[in-house]
Amino acid sequence: MYNFLQKMIVSGSLSALRAHLLLWPVFIAGFTADRLTKLWTLDRLGLPGSGQEVVVIENYLRFSTVFNPGAVWGAFASQTAFLLAVSFVAVCFIMAIFATSPRKAWHCHLACGMILAGAMGNIYDRLFNNGFVIDFIEVNLHFWPADPWPTFNIADSLLCVGVPILIIPMLLADIKASMASKNNTNQKPQ
Repeated sequence: MYNFLQKMIVSGSLSALRAHLLLWPVFIAGFTADRLTKLWTLDRLGLPGSGQEVVVIENYLRFSTVFNPGAVWGAFASQTAFLLAVSFVAVCFIMAIFATSPRKAWHCHLACGMILAGAMGNIYDRLFNNGFVIDFIEVNLHFWPADPWPTFNIADSLLCVGVPILIIPMLLADIKASMASKNNTNQKPQ
C-alpha cells in the first residue's frame, strides 16, 4: 500500500486528483447556486414586468427579474446561436487550460471551476429559456460606471471573479520571468 501511494505521489496522480477535487466541487456549487437563485427569482419575483421586487439595501441593491436576450450590457441581443457558439468555445478553451495547467496551480483550478459554472449557467438559460438569460441582481452605487450597473446573476458574478483569478497569476508569472530574463542578460560578462 505504501509503495502504491508513493508511486501516485511521484507520478503526479495525487496532484491531478487534487486539481479535480477543486475544479468539480467549485463547478457544481457555482452552477447549483446559479440555477437555484434563478428558480427562486422566477418563483418569488415572477416574470419581467410583474412589478415584484425585493429591496435588499434601499437605493443600492435590489432583486427583480430581467430576461436578457444578449450578453453583457445586452450586446449581441437576440443572437442566441452566436452567443451559444462563443460560450461552447469558451468552455472548451477553459477545459484545455485546466488539462494543461500545472497540477499545483490551485488558483487556475479554482478559476476554471468558477468560469465553467458561470458559462454553463448562462448556456443552460439560453438553451431552455428561449435564448434569454435570467438576470435579477440590480446594483446602483450612484457613481459611474455603476449608476446603475447592468442587471446580472450568479453566473455572471462567477465569470467576473473567475477570469481575473485565472489571468492575474499568469500575467504576474510573465512579468517575473521577464524580469529574471533581464537580470540574467545584465549579469553576463562581456
